[in-house]
Amino acid sequence: QAASTGQAPLRALPTSPGIRRLAAAMGCNSGKPQEIVIGAEDKKPSPRMKTSKVIATDDDSLRATASGPTTPSRKDMKRITSTPTSQRAEAISNRMGTKSGYNLVKRMSNYNVGNAYDLIVLGGGPAGVRAAVEAAGRGHRVGLIEPKGQVTGAPTGSHSKCLREACINGVKDWEEVEAVMAQVVKAAVRAASRQLKTFMVEVLQGTGELVDERTVKFSPSDGSAPKDLFFETMVIATGSKSNRFPPVDFALPGVYDSDTIWGIDRKPKHMVVQGAGIIGLEYALTFKKLGAESVTIVEVGDKVVPMLDGALQEACKETLTSQGIEFVMKTKFQTVKGLPGTTKENPKIRVTLEGGRTLDCDTLLSACGRSGVTKGLGLENLPEIKVGRCAFIQADENGFTGVGQIYAVGDVVGGNLATIGQAQAVRAIRTVYGSGMITTERGTTAKPFGIWTIPEIAWAGITEEKAKADGINFGTVTVTFDRSVRGCVTQEEGFLKLVYNAENGQLLGVHMFGENSCDLINFGAEAVCDGDTVYDVLQFVFPAVTYHELYYLAAWEAKQRIMHSGARSLQAAAAFLGGGGGG
Repeated sequence: QAASTGQAPLRALPTSPGIRRLAAAMGCNSGKPQEIVIGAEDKKPSPRMKTSKVIATDDDSLRATASGPTTPSRKDMKRITSTPTSQRAEAISNRMGTKSGYNLVKRMSNYNVGNAYDLIVLGGGPAGVRAAVEAAGRGHRVGLIEPKGQVTGAPTGSHSKCLREACINGVKDWEEVEAVMAQVVKAAVRAASRQLKTFMVEVLQGTGELVDERTVKFSPSDGSAPKDLFFETMVIATGSKSNRFPPVDFALPGVYDSDTIWGIDRKPKHMVVQGAGIIGLEYALTFKKLGAESVTIVEVGDKVVPMLDGALQEACKETLTSQGIEFVMKTKFQTVKGLPGTTKENPKIRVTLEGGRTLDCDTLLSACGRSGVTKGLGLENLPEIKVGRCAFIQADENGFTGVGQIYAVGDVVGGNLATIGQAQAVRAIRTVYGSGMITTERGTTAKPFGIWTIPEIAWAGITEEKAKADGINFGTVTVTFDRSVRGCVTQEEGFLKLVYNAENGQLLGVHMFGENSCDLINFGAEAVCDGDTVYDVLQFVFPAVTYHELYYLAAWEAKQRIMHSGARSLQAAAAFLGGGGGG
């Protein structure tokens, strides 16, 4: 039509499912193009803007054509606005066989263009990208504000995973390590870009600062003038940042936190790690296996990864110690100084510990937890949004902050894991744009966690220590990898530990140590969430020659322990169970 009239075509509007359904419902599939005017009678377009008409044909395509600098005629406007909204919604609902007609008509008459968005997402990490794609896939206009030049959608810990894979594949030269990391980043950027482009998410490179509950001030990274963007819904997914505590001087060459370690361009020779948490253990073991001469972990507490079950803590510490990694527990840093002659290419650092011991190194990694990225978001303009411990935004189970339609998901609310943040993002979007069923669905009570050491560590549910503290009548059983056929073949070390209710056999916790634990834990996590018992596990048929057989073996042994808890011959019961995997 534009070609026949000599008019220059405008940019095609997004052919969202909502628009296509509305077009079809209004009879735009008869082979004859029909016009649907986007706009509202009370909104007069700027003289500098040309209004648009959406043309729908029988091939379900939509095109926008210029209708001139003047406003649409009243006759055109009445085509979609002449009857009451409820009547139009009902008519469209009947044509579509759905009850979403009212929302479609309402959205079509208030279509967001220019600086107005249905949803604006702050942050292009895994949670932010998932929120943007989830909303855009439902036909909404989405803007994603991200300060970095590339949107990878990758989690914070992806760097250590890249190093780990390089290590497992036998890479020793640092250039090969960098090549692996560059390949992963490139693939992540490509995947995220494909998703965002597919669903027409507008990526806005820069920063965003909330002005009020419907406005965000966008400052482009290219230095151009800031501008106000308007939104109906906001999702804050700005992630977290590494904590920095004194006396560590992060301006010294060779000193890194869990964010800046991404920039390391060499293989450490002598490394000191502050903190025996997940991040610290992953990097310590990986760099040692990559060839570091010495690695020392200094921890202020008396345990490694305190949230782990005691059996996993012990196994983890033994593994790192066997690799030559030293632990210095219940000790603080006293001073951190650069030695004479230290340079970026050849760092020389001296760490003095409480008690006077000194550690000289060329690489210091401070991994003392993380806090939410909330500074610079303009939250002071909305004091009703509460920021709690470690600068994490406080939100309800749906991510709602309690202000307007502003939601927060991912690490900025303490999500900790990328998958948890993505699940929070989907839940938030479904709460705003979904059918309402989200309020009746049961959430997962036991989320699976993993540590990418070598070998892997994973768990879901409560620990043995937690069961004791809660006064639960519980039992435990541990089955080693070599009890399974797969373990006999691979000769890999590892174990699975079950924590169960000693009265009814309900699974309370699953803890794994060994390769592929981060994959194998999912079955256990689902069983704990569903309230399954060891008897339910025994009814499940697992694939042959896999480590999943460990679940059956552990459940069978737990069943025997429950059955023999009242046995008359305790000696016979003990002898029967003596050949088991422990526990």
